[in-house]
Amino acid sequence: MRYYLKPLSYLYEQIVGVKNSLYNRGVISVYKAPVPVISIGNLTVGGTGKTPITDFCLKSLVADGKKVAVVSRSYRADASEPTPVDVTHPFAARYYGDEPVLLAQANPDVRVYVGDSKWRTAQFAVSHGQYDVLIVDDGFQHRKLARDLNIVILDATETLSNYEVVPEGRGRESWEGLGRADVIVLSKCNLTSEDHLKALEARIPKGKEVLYFGYDIKTFNHRHETKTAEEMRGKKLFLVSAIARPDVFEKMMRNVGDVSKKSIHYRDHHQYTQNDAHKIWDEFQKSQCDYLITTGKDAVKLSHLMPDGSTLWSSSLEVAELGKKGRLHEIISQLLC
Repeated sequence: MRYYLKPLSYLYEQIVGVKNSLYNRGVISVYKAPVPVISIGNLTVGGTGKTPITDFCLKSLVADGKKVAVVSRSYRADASEPTPVDVTHPFAARYYGDEPVLLAQANPDVRVYVGDSKWRTAQFAVSHGQYDVLIVDDGFQHRKLARDLNIVILDATETLSNYEVVPEGRGRESWEGLGRADVIVLSKCNLTSEDHLKALEARIPKGKEVLYFGYDIKTFNHRHETKTAEEMRGKKLFLVSAIARPDVFEKMMRNVGDVSKKSIHYRDHHQYTQNDAHKIWDEFQKSQCDYLITTGKDAVKLSHLMPDGSTLWSSSLEVAELGKKGRLHEIISQLLC
Protein backbone atom coordinates (compact mmCIF):
# COMPACT_ATOMS: atom_id res chain seq x y z
CA MET A 1 0.00 0.00 0.00
CA ARG A 2 2.81 2.42 0.90
CA TYR A 3 4.29 2.00 -2.60
CA TYR A 4 1.20 3.58 -4.17
CA LEU A 5 1.33 6.50 -1.75
CA LYS A 6 4.90 7.49 -2.67
CA PRO A 7 3.87 9.96 -5.43
CA LEU A 8 1.54 11.76 -3.02
CA SER A 9 4.23 11.86 -0.35
CA TYR A 10 6.70 13.24 -2.88
CA LEU A 11 4.24 15.98 -3.87
CA TYR A 12 3.58 16.88 -0.23
CA GLU A 13 7.31 16.96 0.51
CA GLN A 14 7.90 19.34 -2.42
CA ILE A 15 5.17 21.69 -1.20
CA VAL A 16 6.65 21.73 2.30
CA GLY A 17 10.10 22.30 0.81
CA VAL A 18 8.90 25.33 -1.16
CA LYS A 19 7.27 26.79 1.96
CA ASN A 20 10.44 26.32 4.01
CA SER A 21 12.55 27.83 1.25
CA LEU A 22 10.36 30.96 1.22
CA TYR A 23 10.81 31.33 4.98
CA ASN A 24 14.55 30.65 4.76
CA ARG A 25 14.99 33.41 2.16
CA GLY A 26 12.82 35.87 4.08
CA VAL A 27 10.20 36.04 1.34
CA ILE A 28 7.47 35.34 3.91
CA SER A 29 7.53 37.68 6.89
CA VAL A 30 7.48 36.32 10.45
CA TYR A 31 6.30 37.68 13.78
CA LYS A 32 9.13 38.28 16.26
CA ALA A 33 7.87 38.37 19.84
CA PRO A 34 9.50 40.83 22.27
CA VAL A 35 10.47 37.95 24.59
CA PRO A 36 12.41 34.70 23.96
CA VAL A 37 10.37 32.00 22.23
CA ILE A 38 10.99 28.27 22.64
CA SER A 39 9.28 25.85 20.29
CA ILE A 40 8.67 22.24 21.35
CA GLY A 41 7.56 20.25 18.33
CA ASN A 42 7.58 17.04 16.33
CA LEU A 43 8.76 15.72 13.01
CA THR A 44 5.78 13.36 12.83
CA VAL A 45 2.02 13.71 13.31
CA GLY A 46 1.23 13.39 17.02
CA GLY A 47 1.98 10.72 19.57
CA THR A 48 5.65 11.56 20.22
CA GLY A 49 5.21 12.38 23.89
CA LYS A 50 5.47 16.13 23.37
CA THR A 51 3.11 17.16 26.16
CA PRO A 52 5.11 15.48 28.97
CA ILE A 53 8.31 17.16 27.74
CA THR A 54 6.51 20.51 27.59
CA ASP A 55 5.28 19.95 31.14
CA PHE A 56 8.82 19.02 32.20
CA CYS A 57 10.17 22.31 30.78
CA LEU A 58 7.38 24.39 32.33
CA LYS A 59 8.00 23.02 35.82
CA SER A 60 11.73 23.67 35.43
CA LEU A 61 11.15 27.28 34.35
CA VAL A 62 8.65 27.98 37.13
CA ALA A 63 11.10 26.52 39.66
CA ASP A 64 13.63 29.09 38.38
CA GLY A 65 11.16 31.88 39.09
CA LYS A 66 10.39 32.60 35.43
CA LYS A 67 7.04 33.95 34.31
CA VAL A 68 5.97 31.67 31.47
CA ALA A 69 3.18 31.62 28.90
CA VAL A 70 2.29 28.71 26.64
CA VAL A 71 1.01 29.28 23.12
CA SER A 72 -1.00 26.44 21.64
CA ARG A 73 -3.52 25.81 18.90
CA SER A 74 -7.13 25.06 19.77
CA TYR A 75 -7.02 21.86 17.72
CA ARG A 76 -10.44 20.19 17.33
CA ALA A 77 -11.81 22.63 19.90
CA ASP A 78 -14.34 25.46 19.83
CA ALA A 79 -12.11 28.44 20.62
CA SER A 80 -11.07 30.29 17.47
CA GLU A 81 -9.96 33.73 18.62
CA PRO A 82 -6.89 33.94 20.89
CA THR A 83 -7.90 33.43 24.51
CA PRO A 84 -6.42 32.34 27.86
CA VAL A 85 -7.38 28.87 29.06
CA ASP A 86 -9.81 28.85 31.98
CA VAL A 87 -9.71 25.42 33.63
CA THR A 88 -12.91 26.20 35.54
CA HIS A 89 -14.89 26.35 32.31
CA PRO A 90 -17.54 23.59 32.54
CA PHE A 91 -16.47 22.18 29.17
CA ALA A 92 -12.87 23.37 29.20
CA ALA A 93 -11.33 20.57 27.12
CA ARG A 94 -14.00 20.86 24.43
CA TYR A 95 -13.65 24.63 24.24
CA TYR A 96 -9.86 25.07 24.52
CA GLY A 97 -8.48 21.63 23.56
CA ASP A 98 -7.41 18.67 25.69
CA GLU A 99 -3.64 19.25 25.77
CA PRO A 100 -3.80 22.99 26.62
CA VAL A 101 -6.22 22.24 29.47
CA LEU A 102 -4.01 19.41 30.75
CA LEU A 103 -0.96 21.71 30.76
CA ALA A 104 -2.92 24.50 32.47
CA GLN A 105 -4.21 22.16 35.18
CA ALA A 106 -0.75 20.73 35.83
CA ASN A 107 0.91 24.17 35.91
CA PRO A 108 -1.28 26.71 37.72
CA ASP A 109 1.53 29.30 37.74
CA VAL A 110 1.72 29.25 33.93
CA ARG A 111 -0.68 31.10 31.63
CA VAL A 112 -1.81 28.98 28.67
CA TYR A 113 -3.24 30.67 25.58
CA VAL A 114 -4.97 29.05 22.60
CA GLY A 115 -6.22 30.21 19.23
CA ASP A 116 -6.44 29.08 15.61
CA SER A 117 -3.08 30.72 14.73
CA LYS A 118 0.00 30.37 16.92
CA TRP A 119 1.66 33.63 15.87
CA ARG A 120 -1.52 35.64 16.48
CA THR A 121 -1.97 33.87 19.81
CA ALA A 122 1.63 34.73 20.75
CA GLN A 123 0.95 38.35 19.83
CA PHE A 124 -2.18 38.28 22.00
CA ALA A 125 -0.29 36.70 24.93
CA VAL A 126 2.46 39.33 25.10
CA SER A 127 -0.11 42.13 24.79
CA HIS A 128 -2.03 40.75 27.79
CA GLY A 129 0.80 39.94 30.18
CA GLN A 130 4.49 40.38 30.92
CA TYR A 131 6.42 37.15 30.46
CA ASP A 132 10.03 36.06 30.55
CA VAL A 133 9.53 33.40 27.88
CA LEU A 134 6.92 31.92 25.55
CA ILE A 135 6.70 28.16 25.06
CA VAL A 136 5.13 27.25 21.72
CA ASP A 137 3.42 23.89 21.94
CA ASP A 138 3.81 21.92 18.68
CA GLY A 139 5.49 24.84 16.94
CA PHE A 140 8.22 23.31 14.77
CA GLN A 141 6.31 23.64 11.48
CA HIS A 142 4.65 26.95 12.40
CA ARG A 143 7.36 29.16 10.97
CA LYS A 144 5.28 32.34 10.89
CA LEU A 145 6.29 32.74 14.55
CA ALA A 146 10.04 33.31 15.00
CA ARG A 147 11.67 31.27 17.74
CA ASP A 148 14.94 31.45 19.62
CA LEU A 149 15.20 27.74 20.41
CA ASN A 150 13.82 24.78 18.45
CA ILE A 151 13.37 21.59 20.45
CA VAL A 152 12.24 18.65 18.32
CA ILE A 153 11.00 15.38 19.78
CA LEU A 154 11.49 12.08 18.00
CA ASP A 155 9.55 9.07 19.25
CA ALA A 156 12.07 6.27 19.78
CA THR A 157 9.28 3.66 19.54
CA GLU A 158 8.18 4.82 16.07
CA THR A 159 9.26 2.61 13.17
CA LEU A 160 11.60 4.28 10.69
CA SER A 161 9.09 3.67 7.90
CA ASN A 162 6.56 5.80 9.79
CA TYR A 163 8.96 8.74 9.55
CA GLU A 164 8.27 8.84 5.80
CA VAL A 165 6.31 11.92 4.78
CA VAL A 166 2.51 11.67 4.84
CA PRO A 167 0.51 9.94 3.49
CA GLU A 168 3.13 7.19 3.08
CA GLY A 169 4.18 7.63 6.70
CA ARG A 170 3.49 9.99 9.58
CA GLY A 171 6.13 12.62 8.81
CA ARG A 172 5.11 16.25 8.53
CA GLU A 173 8.33 16.84 6.66
CA SER A 174 11.44 14.88 5.73
CA TRP A 175 14.49 14.18 7.89
CA GLU A 176 16.11 17.25 6.31
CA GLY A 177 13.81 19.38 8.45
CA LEU A 178 15.89 18.44 11.48
CA GLY A 179 18.51 20.86 10.16
CA ARG A 180 16.44 23.65 11.76
CA ALA A 181 16.44 21.96 15.17
CA ASP A 182 18.69 23.19 17.97
CA VAL A 183 18.04 20.26 20.30
CA ILE A 184 16.65 16.83 19.51
CA VAL A 185 14.94 14.85 22.26
CA LEU A 186 14.48 11.11 21.82
CA SER A 187 11.40 10.15 23.84
CA LYS A 188 10.34 6.75 25.26
CA CYS A 189 13.90 5.43 24.98
CA ASN A 190 13.20 2.87 27.70
CA LEU A 191 10.43 1.33 25.59
CA THR A 192 12.49 0.41 22.54
CA SER A 193 15.50 -1.75 21.66
CA GLU A 194 19.11 -0.58 21.57
CA ASP A 195 19.35 -1.52 17.88
CA HIS A 196 16.30 0.56 16.96
CA LEU A 197 17.62 3.50 18.96
CA LYS A 198 20.92 3.34 17.05
CA ALA A 199 19.08 3.18 13.71
CA LEU A 200 17.13 6.30 14.68
CA GLU A 201 20.26 8.11 15.82
CA ALA A 202 21.86 7.39 12.44
CA ARG A 203 19.18 9.51 10.74
CA ILE A 204 19.90 12.59 12.86
CA PRO A 205 22.15 15.24 11.24
CA LYS A 206 25.71 15.31 12.53
CA GLY A 207 26.49 17.91 15.16
CA LYS A 208 23.01 18.08 16.66
CA GLU A 209 22.69 17.81 20.42
CA VAL A 210 20.62 14.74 21.28
CA LEU A 211 18.98 14.19 24.67
CA TYR A 212 17.34 10.99 25.89
CA PHE A 213 14.19 10.65 27.98
CA GLY A 214 12.40 7.62 29.40
CA TYR A 215 8.64 7.44 29.98
CA ASP A 216 6.83 5.54 32.71
CA ILE A 217 3.47 5.36 34.49
CA LYS A 218 3.90 5.21 38.26
CA THR A 219 0.72 6.68 39.75
CA PHE A 220 -3.03 6.76 39.09
CA ASN A 221 -5.51 9.38 40.25
CA HIS A 222 -9.25 9.49 40.89
CA ARG A 223 -10.38 12.84 42.28
CA HIS A 224 -8.40 13.17 45.53
CA GLU A 225 -7.34 9.53 45.68
CA THR A 226 -4.00 8.24 44.40
CA LYS A 227 -2.76 4.70 43.83
CA THR A 228 0.72 3.60 42.86
CA ALA A 229 1.47 1.22 40.03
CA GLU A 230 2.55 -1.29 42.64
CA GLU A 231 -0.91 -1.19 44.21
CA MET A 232 -2.42 -2.10 40.83
CA ARG A 233 0.15 -4.76 40.08
CA GLY A 234 -1.45 -7.88 38.62
CA LYS A 235 -4.98 -6.39 38.49
CA LYS A 236 -7.26 -6.65 35.45
CA LEU A 237 -7.20 -3.31 33.64
CA PHE A 238 -9.68 -1.91 31.11
CA LEU A 239 -8.21 0.97 29.10
CA VAL A 240 -9.90 3.77 27.21
CA SER A 241 -8.02 6.40 25.22
CA ALA A 242 -8.15 8.79 22.29
CA ILE A 243 -4.47 9.30 21.57
CA ALA A 244 -2.21 8.93 18.54
CA ARG A 245 -0.22 5.99 19.94
CA PRO A 246 -2.53 3.78 22.06
CA ASP A 247 -0.10 0.90 21.52
CA VAL A 248 2.54 2.65 23.63
CA PHE A 249 -0.01 3.37 26.37
CA GLU A 250 -0.98 -0.31 26.38
CA LYS A 251 2.65 -1.39 26.48
CA MET A 252 3.31 0.68 29.59
CA MET A 253 0.11 -0.55 31.21
CA ARG A 254 1.01 -4.19 30.55
CA ASN A 255 3.97 -3.58 32.85
CA VAL A 256 1.43 -2.81 35.56
CA GLY A 257 -1.35 -5.38 35.12
CA ASP A 258 -3.43 -7.58 32.84
CA VAL A 259 -4.82 -5.34 30.07
CA SER A 260 -8.20 -6.34 28.66
CA LYS A 261 -8.31 -7.14 24.95
CA LYS A 262 -11.67 -5.35 24.85
CA SER A 263 -10.17 -2.00 25.83
CA ILE A 264 -11.56 0.89 23.78
CA HIS A 265 -9.58 3.32 21.62
CA TYR A 266 -10.93 6.35 19.78
CA ARG A 267 -9.36 8.62 17.20
CA ASP A 268 -6.75 11.05 18.52
CA HIS A 269 -8.34 14.13 20.18
CA HIS A 270 -11.80 12.53 20.05
CA GLN A 271 -14.40 14.69 21.80
CA TYR A 272 -16.24 12.28 24.07
CA THR A 273 -20.02 12.41 24.35
CA GLN A 274 -22.38 11.30 27.11
CA ASN A 275 -23.22 8.25 25.02
CA ASP A 276 -19.52 7.39 24.76
CA ALA A 277 -19.19 7.58 28.53
CA HIS A 278 -22.14 5.25 29.13
CA LYS A 279 -20.84 2.80 26.53
CA ILE A 280 -17.38 2.81 28.11
CA TRP A 281 -18.80 2.15 31.57
CA ASP A 282 -21.06 -0.63 30.29
CA GLU A 283 -18.18 -2.34 28.46
CA PHE A 284 -15.96 -2.01 31.51
CA GLN A 285 -18.56 -3.68 33.72
CA LYS A 286 -19.03 -6.50 31.21
CA SER A 287 -15.27 -7.08 31.14
CA GLN A 288 -15.20 -7.79 34.90
CA CYS A 289 -11.91 -5.89 35.12
CA ASP A 290 -10.76 -4.34 38.38
CA TYR A 291 -9.97 -0.84 37.14
CA LEU A 292 -11.06 1.49 34.34
CA ILE A 293 -8.05 3.57 33.32
CA THR A 294 -7.46 6.41 30.86
CA THR A 295 -4.67 8.87 30.04
CA GLY A 296 -4.30 12.30 31.59
CA LYS A 297 -5.20 13.90 28.26
CA ASP A 298 -8.41 11.90 28.04
CA ALA A 299 -9.37 12.40 31.68
CA VAL A 300 -9.86 16.15 31.21
CA LYS A 301 -12.53 15.39 28.61
CA LEU A 302 -14.10 12.22 29.97
CA SER A 303 -14.22 12.37 33.77
CA HIS A 304 -17.18 14.74 34.08
CA LEU A 305 -19.22 12.69 31.58
CA MET A 306 -19.01 9.38 33.43
CA PRO A 307 -22.23 8.02 35.01
CA ASP A 308 -22.85 8.64 38.71
CA GLY A 309 -21.06 6.11 40.85
CA SER A 310 -18.54 5.17 38.15
CA THR A 311 -14.82 5.28 38.83
CA LEU A 312 -12.36 6.38 36.16
CA TRP A 313 -8.66 6.42 37.01
CA SER A 314 -6.26 8.76 35.24
CA SER A 315 -2.72 7.51 34.63
CA SER A 316 0.09 9.93 35.39
CA LEU A 317 2.88 9.84 32.81
CA GLU A 318 6.32 10.65 34.19
CA VAL A 319 9.44 11.49 32.20
CA ALA A 320 13.01 10.97 33.31
CA GLU A 321 16.25 12.19 31.82
CA LEU A 322 18.51 9.37 30.70
CA GLY A 323 22.17 10.21 30.45
CA LYS A 324 23.28 13.74 31.36
CA LYS A 325 20.85 15.02 33.99
CA GLY A 326 19.80 18.65 33.81
CA ARG A 327 21.10 19.30 30.29
CA LEU A 328 17.76 20.46 28.85
CA HIS A 329 17.33 22.85 31.75
CA GLU A 330 20.87 24.09 31.20
CA ILE A 331 20.24 24.82 27.51
CA ILE A 332 17.04 26.73 28.24
CA SER A 333 18.67 28.66 31.09
CA GLN A 334 21.54 29.76 28.81
CA LEU A 335 18.97 31.21 26.39
CA LEU A 336 17.29 33.23 29.11
CA CYS A 337 20.44 34.62 30.74
